[in-house]
Parts: sequence; C-alpha cells; structure tokens
Amino acid sequence: MIRDPGRLAARTFDVLVVGGGIYGLTIAYDCAQRGLTVALIDRGDFGSGASFNHLRTIHGGLRYLQSLDIGRARESLSERRTLARIAPGALRPQPFVLPLSRSLTRGKLAMRAGFVLDRIVAFDRNQDVPAGLELPAGVVLSRAETLRRFPSLATPALTGAAMWHDYVSTESDRLTFSFAMAASAHGAELANYVEATAPLRDGARVTGVRAMDRSSGRTVEIGARVTVNAAGAGVNSWLDAAVRPSVPLMKAMNLVTRREAGYVAVGGRGASGRNLFLVPWKNRAVFGTWESNQLSVAPGIPGGSADDDRNLVRVTEAEVAAFIEEINQAFPRMELSFSDVTLVHRGLVPAASSPAGKVELERHERIHEANDGLITVAGTKYTTARAVAQRVTDLVVDKLGRGKVPCRTATTPLPYKPEVGILEAVRDEMAVTLADAVLRRTPLGALGFPGDAALASAAVVVGAELGWSPERTQQEIKDVRAFYAPLNTRL
Repeated sequence: MIRDPGRLAARTFDVLVVGGGIYGLTIAYDCAQRGLTVALIDRGDFGSGASFNHLRTIHGGLRYLQSLDIGRARESLSERRTLARIAPGALRPQPFVLPLSRSLTRGKLAMRAGFVLDRIVAFDRNQDVPAGLELPAGVVLSRAETLRRFPSLATPALTGAAMWHDYVSTESDRLTFSFAMAASAHGAELANYVEATAPLRDGARVTGVRAMDRSSGRTVEIGARVTVNAAGAGVNSWLDAAVRPSVPLMKAMNLVTRREAGYVAVGGRGASGRNLFLVPWKNRAVFGTWESNQLSVAPGIPGGSADDDRNLVRVTEAEVAAFIEEINQAFPRMELSFSDVTLVHRGLVPAASSPAGKVELERHERIHEANDGLITVAGTKYTTARAVAQRVTDLVVDKLGRGKVPCRTATTPLPYKPEVGILEAVRDEMAVTLADAVLRRTPLGALGFPGDAALASAAVVVGAELGWSPERTQQEIKDVRAFYAPLNTRL
C-alpha cells in the first residue's frame, strides 16, 4: 500500500468512499472485490475514529433477544461466525458473566428464557467455525456456583449469574486495517489524510468530491459515478444542505486501565441504568461503554461544535471522572481512580432519541439516499459492518446498472497480520504520522502512553524514513502526548 493522492484525480471511479473506518473500509473492499473501480479517502488515518475506540468485543446479538428482534440477532450471530472464519487469528473466545438479582426482567427466570431462545436462534453458532473458536451456549448459574467460580461478585442481593461467550479481538486495529489491505489488494486506491471539503456536481447529481491533501495542502478533485459517505464523525460536515443527512452524533467512551483482569468479562449496572462491562484485553481491564446524554455535532454545520477535530474527539476530565464514578457504582469492589486510567478511547457515534426523549446510542445502521450519485451510511456496530457493506455495495451496483455480482467477502480470508514493525508500517502501510505507527499499526501505545524513551526511539525511526526535520519530529512527539492528555494531565 503506497500513498499517492495524485492517482485519485487521474480517472473517474465507479465508486468513491469518503471515510476509512470499519464501515468505509468494508464497503471499499466489497466494491473492489466485485470488480468496481474504487477510491477511498479519510481526513485522518484509517480506523482512527470510532473504529479505534470500540470495546474490542464481537457480539453475537444476545441483547437483541430482549426485544425479540430476531432478525438483528441472527445477523449478529452470522457476522460473528463470519469473522471467525475469515480472520480466525484475530479473535479469541471470551466468557461473559452478568450478576443477577431478584427482578422480573433481569432475574434468573428471564435469563433462562433468553438463553432458551438463544439456543433456538443460534442453533448454528459454530457452523464452519475453526477449531478453538467454538462457543458454548449460555447458562444461568446458581448463587452457590457463582460464588464458587467468581467470589468477587458476592453481594447480599446476588441470586446467581448469567454466563455466555462472545469474542474479543486480540489486535483490533490490525483487524480493521486488514480490510484496508484487502481493498488495496483488489485494486482500490486508498489515501489517508485526504479530507473531503465539498461535493462535486453535474446539475443536481453528486459526481465526486473536492478534497484537500493534508500532507501537501493541495486540492484534488476526485470524480466518481457513485459516492458513498461513510465519514463517521464527519458524516455531516463536508456536505451542503441539499444532500446533508444530518445524522445526530454523541460522544462515547471506553477506558483502558492499568488494572489486571481475570479471564472473564463481567457486567454491572450503573446508576444511569445501562449495563457496563469490564472486558479483559491484553491482560488489562477495559471498561465500557459510557455515552453522553447530549448531542455533539461536528463542526461545519449549523449548531455544530468543535468537539471533533479530524477524528480526535475531546473529552473533559469531568466526563472521565463521571464515567469512573459510574464504573465504581457498577463494580463496587473496583475502587477505580483517575490514576488507574492509561488510555481514553473516545469517539463520535450516531445517536437517537428514546421514546422518553433521552439521547441514546443508535443501535441500527442508517443508509440514506438523498441523491442518485450519493449514499450515506452511518452505524455503531463493529460486528456487523461487513454485512452493512454488502447491502451498501448492492445499492452501488444497482445504481451503476451493473449485472448482479455475488458478494464474496463473507467467505474470503482476510490478509490479517497481527503484528508489524515500525519500518514496515511506514513503507508498506501508509503510516504518515508518529501516532499512526504507535497507536494503530503497532501495539506500542495500545495500552497507554509508551514512555518518553520508547516514543523518542520510534520518532527517530519514523522520522528518518519520512525525512522529518528535527522540528517536525518534536511536533510529532507532542501530538502523541496530546492524544493521551485526557487521562493524565501530568504528561
């Protein structure tokens, strides 16, 4: 993968994807695999927005059974199984435990009924799944068994626990990037740090985008027969009122901590009423997910704010403190403090209004066609991104009037590489900044600030390869330190 924004203006593509998160990358991959000419741009790095900031879990749709949404549950199950087939090295089985108390809707009886339904809906949960990734059906444990296996869950109100299995992505950023590599291998032209600034038009029809190469400052016009807006936090900001989808956005946050984690993920209920989870990842406890109760709209549109700056969402110390307080309410024995937090995962995600008027996470993807040449897609669920991409690609193929070409992304193994060196990240994987290399291509900064010495060494290697001046090298180091600033003001 070689970054060459000049190639973007050399021809008119069948499809241009704006946004290089998990949704944009899977769409680009599917389109390219079906033989379309494809370009993809992102204003930041690939997977640097909400795709970087998810909880690392691959869900099988159990939560959808609470509302009897069988269709969503089946899709989640199918896509969990698909990821196990096409990227088996990227996943590991993860047991989850949710303590239960006396409750009509959240007690032992309700969970037993839910698991019975899950056994029916997920009858093929392990079909064609590689050895070692098979997942058992969920069970309800008695109080005595819960205390024997998980003594830390002891509370006076405990009546037992629900236990089920999903997956955790072992190197989640490498999994995201594998879709970029797959798209590139099928001929897609990808470029990070190219920011869409306005749509191009032929009359009313969108025919591509005007964009800025942030590395050179040059303007580039990219022509496309169909443009797919999958820009995540920037989904609203580059379009004008005639075709703007006006997707409401909200902040979401997960915390990586220095606390050691056991082998099981544990659920708890915060004061807000939502379920929080402690998830073991790289032997550390990761907590999520906190959601804002206010809309946070990206800049560039009426009512917008400056929360989002090219995929870097700012969270305040007060917001982190509020999340820690809720974690300690959900997990009273944890006694988590601000000093335990090593990395704040934060992003802007699509929001919805509940029947009671509250702002909450949008659980379903949105696919919006405002123009013959434009499709907008927005969603929050990492697990089902490939399936959403299949539906979007079907729309693209239909708009182009092409014959039906079957989707093969569910059966083709991904070019997943769990680890690369810093030089390879720069030479072969379009790492443009120190943050790209430290945070996403390699695991150096995945669990928190890697330390001054390690950061300086990495900066020397990346800077030498990219020809940075001493001033640029120091600025890159400052930028990485600023990324960690929300968790430790002493950095």
